[in-house]
Amino acid sequence: MKCRMNTLVCGCMMIAMCSALPAAVRAEGADSKVLVTVGTESITQADLDARTAMLPPQIRSRFENPAGRRQLLDQVVLISLMSQEARRLGIDKQDDVAKRIKEAADNIMVQELTRQQISGDIVVSDEDVSAYYQENKKDFVRPEQINASVIMFAAGAGAAADVKKEKNKLARETLKRLKKGADFAEVAREVSEDQRTQRRGGVTGFFAEGRRERIYGKKFEETAFALKQGEISDVIETEFGYFIVRLDDRQPRTEESLESAKPKIERRLQQSKQREAYENYVESLKEQYPVTYSE
Repeated sequence: MKCRMNTLVCGCMMIAMCSALPAAVRAEGADSKVLVTVGTESITQADLDARTAMLPPQIRSRFENPAGRRQLLDQVVLISLMSQEARRLGIDKQDDVAKRIKEAADNIMVQELTRQQISGDIVVSDEDVSAYYQENKKDFVRPEQINASVIMFAAGAGAAADVKKEKNKLARETLKRLKKGADFAEVAREVSEDQRTQRRGGVTGFFAEGRRERIYGKKFEETAFALKQGEISDVIETEFGYFIVRLDDRQPRTEESLESAKPKIERRLQQSKQREAYENYVESLKEQYPVTYSE
């Protein structure tokens, strides 16, 4: 019994968030069959369906079988019992509670006002979608990308000449090892000074042209993109040091079709239109209900 009550109480907390339903949720002509009477309140099938509809999909599925529906009904009964007792005790009249009730009611009304006066009138046409796609085509293009492995010997622009000479020597000795068949990843873990990739065997991950120039240098990128898959470069000198790069994989440039991008575009336009309509509506309300801030 105690375990059952604990389950009901936990469920009660979840259902309570959906219990203050706006009248609009209760559809006209809905099933008015009374399922249970609690004191002076009657709980109908329509009440239960409305509360179920307000639950998140992943939670709602738990109440779609007979046992789940009975559990939900028990939770609604528990809320009714406790809320009636709270009203009898005048808890709803207490200042802090009354303020919270008003806040909850205001939030529900604002949601419904937004739905009825703003969101419900928003329409995104196929012409809107097509125009957006043509005007923002670059957003639906993924440029060519490569995945490479790198071994770096750091020698920045301010490095002394003897340091650069030593790093260049190390890079060329390492290249000889690789040409003799040494495993690139193992060598990278052993000698590379690139903290971003050293632990994972030099692997950079896929990147487009221009995305590694800031950290490796333009010459590094030009060389990497010019390689054939599996090919290892000569030693590359940039303002960041000396590099050896191997091209591991290449993904060609792709362009997302209008049909594929349509759902994404519709969401963007819907949000944009809603935001604009909301801002305009709020400004019109300010004219109707002047807002004056106290100094």
